[in-house]
Amino acid sequence: MGTGTGNGTYTCLADGSWKDQYGLEDIPVCWPVCGKPDKPITSIQQTVGGSEAPQGSFPWQAMTAIHGRGGGALLGNLWILTAAHTIYPKWRPDSGERESLIQIAERTEVFLGHTTVDKLHRLGSHPIRRVFVHPGYRPNENHDFDGDIALIELQDPVTLGPNLLPICLPDAGNSNFYTRGRMGYASGFGVEEYFLPEQLKYTALPVTGRASCQEWLRGKKVDGKDPVFSENMFCAGSPHRKDTCQGDSGGAFSMLDQESGRWVATGIVSWGIGCDKGYGFYTKILHYLDWIKGITGENWL
Repeated sequence: MGTGTGNGTYTCLADGSWKDQYGLEDIPVCWPVCGKPDKPITSIQQTVGGSEAPQGSFPWQAMTAIHGRGGGALLGNLWILTAAHTIYPKWRPDSGERESLIQIAERTEVFLGHTTVDKLHRLGSHPIRRVFVHPGYRPNENHDFDGDIALIELQDPVTLGPNLLPICLPDAGNSNFYTRGRMGYASGFGVEEYFLPEQLKYTALPVTGRASCQEWLRGKKVDGKDPVFSENMFCAGSPHRKDTCQGDSGGAFSMLDQESGRWVATGIVSWGIGCDKGYGFYTKILHYLDWIKGITGENWL
């Protein structure tokens, strides 16, 4: 909400225009308010397998269907932030020419606005205009998830409301979100006990120090190679409890910024060694803000 140049108070509408209490519209473009869920999570839930997310608690959550179920997060009212490997999976063999991003965009489905899969399907998928994959992502390197970030542009802006709101991005240079012990939330519709759940789940996970994660990775191999844990990633969770799994990939690792009172996407669910065998690894969004801004051209960064 903002104050207009006249005597009235102007409200930001979903289409990006301002409207006052008398129904008059003003010229300046406004941007959707991010990171203000109607029913934010207030307690630290660390239930094994995750807890059911109340409606309105993660209103930026997207469910994607590309090579299977995946996740994403709404930015503004036109963009979905997700993981590159949901677009070009590591496990998918390269036989002949790789499917183009144009072809992928034509068959990609994105669902928004609810916490149950059935209701999401009833609401219907949002048509896609374009898909962008970070140039640093290497789809043929199964042990290396560096650059695991992608953007999906919707054809039309979504209508925002209590169950559909964007998440904020971190301020450039603010590395406090990645401090050891800082709590964040991973949410998604991923695999749970060998089946796909019908309800959005979430779990609280602490950011873990790099040294602990590097030590935990020591001796572990992916296709006979040491998994890459680059500076563009961070790790969260515990070596002794369940983490995210297939179907959660691409979803946001969200944190509450105590200073602004807004929820911020600090990471993207990226990779791990198994689904229930320790730490999870996340794309560090802070390192990709320039790329996101360059693609979207938006001013809400």
